[in-house]
Amino acid sequence: MICKKWHLFWGIGLMAVALLTGGCFQIKADIDIHEDGSVTMSRTMMGNEFMQDKVEEAKADEHKNNPNVKMENVSDGGMKGFKADTDYTDISSMAKSSNMFEANKGRNNGIQMKKGILFDDYSFDLIFDRTNDGKDIRKLPKDEQEMARAMLSDAKFDVTMNLPYPVDNHNADKVTNEGRTLYWNAINAFLNSETVSIRAVFRIWHKDRLMGLGAVGVILLLAMLSFISKMKKPGQETAEIQKAKNNAILCGVVLLLLAGGTYYLKEQKPVFTEQDIISNINEPKASASEAKAGNSAKKENLQLEEKKQKETAKPAKSSTTYKSQEADVSIRPSAETALGPVDLGMSYDQLQARLGREEKPSKLDNDGFTHYYYPDLELVVGNGRVESVFSNSSLVQTKRGLRQGDSEQAVLQAYGKPYGKTAYDGSTLYEYQFRSSNNDNCLLRFAVKNGIVDYIGSRIVR
Repeated sequence: MICKKWHLFWGIGLMAVALLTGGCFQIKADIDIHEDGSVTMSRTMMGNEFMQDKVEEAKADEHKNNPNVKMENVSDGGMKGFKADTDYTDISSMAKSSNMFEANKGRNNGIQMKKGILFDDYSFDLIFDRTNDGKDIRKLPKDEQEMARAMLSDAKFDVTMNLPYPVDNHNADKVTNEGRTLYWNAINAFLNSETVSIRAVFRIWHKDRLMGLGAVGVILLLAMLSFISKMKKPGQETAEIQKAKNNAILCGVVLLLLAGGTYYLKEQKPVFTEQDIISNINEPKASASEAKAGNSAKKENLQLEEKKQKETAKPAKSSTTYKSQEADVSIRPSAETALGPVDLGMSYDQLQARLGREEKPSKLDNDGFTHYYYPDLELVVGNGRVESVFSNSSLVQTKRGLRQGDSEQAVLQAYGKPYGKTAYDGSTLYEYQFRSSNNDNCLLRFAVKNGIVDYIGSRIVR
């Protein structure tokens, strides 16, 4: 999140100056991650003659906040500025060095790390926006918008990541160097007040452990060949031949286990959780109006729960009857992961209290999950809790008011650029990442067919 004390890119106030003075600027961040896990972070800031005062202020601020920074003057055409380099011993040190890398509850996960035997997996989930800064070009009169955009036509805000190994997953605008160099254009965070997301999943291999494992493999192979040669040596007694054979088999089995184990570890895809976050975690404080609204919502939810509890206290219907109780499925939920009155992680008892008995018999699938069918919703329950929920009608809505039948454009306007976009069975799946109330990683999915939302789904990612 871009904020007033963001010394990494020297503040969002730069945009206001650009709008008022017509100054153009270029900001560039290069994150070079090396094979040993160390990092070199380079930040470049340049501006034209109207921006030089701000450039000098940023330069002084950089020296103040980071006395060990390596600084040099740079220029490009009519723009002048500086480049600042900082070295970090590892990614964890960099993750806590600036709020560029922080995790914002409910929005992004910052930097996450999963330690492994042969390698460590990392996930970068960063956001750049101009939350609450009050400076939005789109709020200017149309003629002033056009003038401001013309003045800022040369403005740049680029982020580049150089990796020692090919990236596993990403949302970069451009990838080169066989998947090792990723590039993002983040200028829309300034120009259009958009939230620009940077995501990349990659791993850093432990070369010393790999070399040790390779050495063990070579020794086992040589030992196996040696025992095989002893088996074929003339004049050997039967007992010696059998012993050599057993040893050769043992070496071969251990070699296969090492190879198979290495392949298994290599092919495993990491699943990151909140416990894997190594960045600083920012928990936004609610404003007075939000707190008041929250208290009101809690009161309404409490009243609803009391009403449902009274209803469920009535004599139960026959187990052969599957008619659903009356339930208001059109309510707008308070959680991003919920659809109507159902949220992920909800217990089966809470589910029945809100929706009553299912419309038709439930079904147990091959993975041990139970599917419950209602007129407007289908739910998947595992270990007594809701794992997935899908809409069956336009009555059900998300927290942001999206329903079946809404347009593709409405989805993009409400949720922005998706975490994932996939073509499947004639539909385009737009997926957005959120955290449930139980802090589970979740995906909210909009299946769009012919430009219209065909269904909405929400699920916990295990």
